[in-house]
Amino acid sequence: MNQDAATMGSSDRLRQALLAYGLLWCLGLYLRLTVLVVPPLIPQLKAVLGFTGGEVAIATSLPLVTLAVGGLATGWLLARLGVRHCMLGGLGVMALGSGLRSLPEGFPPFMLATLLMGAGIALMQAAMPVLAKLWAPERIGRASAVYTNGLLVGELLAAGATGPLAAAWLGAHWQWAFALWVAPVPLLMLALVVGGRRLPAMTSGARAPGLILPDIRDGRMWRLVALLGAAAALYFTGNVFLPPLLEESDRLALLAPSLTALNGAQMLSSALLILYADRLMGRPWPLIAITALALLALPLMLWLPGRGVVWAAGVFGFFTSALFIFVLALPAWLVRLEALPRLMAGMLCFGYLLVFAITVVGGWLNDLSGTVALAFLPTLLISLVAMASTRRLLASRQQET
Repeated sequence: MNQDAATMGSSDRLRQALLAYGLLWCLGLYLRLTVLVVPPLIPQLKAVLGFTGGEVAIATSLPLVTLAVGGLATGWLLARLGVRHCMLGGLGVMALGSGLRSLPEGFPPFMLATLLMGAGIALMQAAMPVLAKLWAPERIGRASAVYTNGLLVGELLAAGATGPLAAAWLGAHWQWAFALWVAPVPLLMLALVVGGRRLPAMTSGARAPGLILPDIRDGRMWRLVALLGAAAALYFTGNVFLPPLLEESDRLALLAPSLTALNGAQMLSSALLILYADRLMGRPWPLIAITALALLALPLMLWLPGRGVVWAAGVFGFFTSALFIFVLALPAWLVRLEALPRLMAGMLCFGYLLVFAITVVGGWLNDLSGTVALAFLPTLLISLVAMASTRRLLASRQQET
C-alpha cells in the first residue's frame, strides 16, 4: 500500500515536473523571438524604409529600454497580480506590439510598436525567474536552462528562418513576418491558463503598496548588472553587427548560415546545461572561463576569411548562451523568493539600460569609423568588469530559511 502510494506520488511529481518544464520552455520561446526578427530583415529595413546603421541598432535594442523601465514596475505587478497574470498580460502585449510592426512605414511608428512589444517582454522576463523558483525550487539551474533553451530556439527560428520565409512566402510583403511569428501566442496563453492551475503560484495581494524600487546600495545587484550587461551585450552586438561585417567583406550571402550557426550553437550549450547547470552553480571559474572564451571568439568572427566566419559565429554563440543561462539563473539562486522581485527590478532596469547604451554606442562607432571591429569595444569593456566581479557576487548568496 505504502509502495503503491509512493509510486503514485512519484508519478505525479514526474508529470508535474514535465508540465512545468514544458511550459517554461514554451514561454521562453517568446522572450527574444520577436526581437531577433530584425537582423535578417536589415537589408530590407535599410533599402525600403531607409534605416541607417544606428537606427537598425536602435530598432534591435530598443526593447531593452522597455525591459529596463518595466523592471521597476514588474516587481510591484508580480506582488499585486500574481506571476501567472503578469505572464499572461506580457504575452498578449508582446504579441500585439510585434504584430503592429507589420503595419507602419517609417522609423517613428516602427519604434512605437517596438516599445509596446518590449513592454510585454519586460513583464515576461521578470516573471520567468520567479516561475523557475516556484516550479522547480531544487532545480533552479535546470529550470533556467530549460526556458533559456526555449529562448534560444526562438532566437534560432527568428534569425535563421525569417529571411528565407520572407523571401519565399512574403515577397514584397516582408513586413508581415513580424505578425506571422506571434500567431500561435493565443494557444500558449490558453495552455498557461489550463496547465498553470496544477503548478504552484505566487498569490496576489496588497503586499506591495507602491513600486518596488531597486536598492542602489546593494553591491550584489550592481555585480548582476555588470554580468547581465556582458552576457546580453555580447549576444546583441554579435547579431546586430554580423550583417555589416559580412557586407563589408562582400560575404552577405553567408548572413543566413552565420546567424543560424550563432544561434544554433546556443542550443547545444543550453542542452548541456540542462544536465549540468545545478552542479556548476556557485563556482566562479565556469562564469569567468565562459566569458573569456566568448571574448576570444570575437577576433575569430571578425577576421577569419571565407566561410570561417560561420564556424566562428557558432563558437561565439555557444559560449555567449552559456553565460546568459547562468545570468538568468543567478538571481533566483542568490536570494530568497520574497527578495527576488526587488533584485530582479534592479538587475533588469540598470542591466538592460546598460546593454542598450552599449549596443547603440557600438552602432555609432561603426557609423563614424566605418570599422565594424570598433562596434565591439564597449562590449569588451563591460565583459572585463563582469569577470572581475564574479567571485564577490557568488559569495553573497542568501541561505534559505
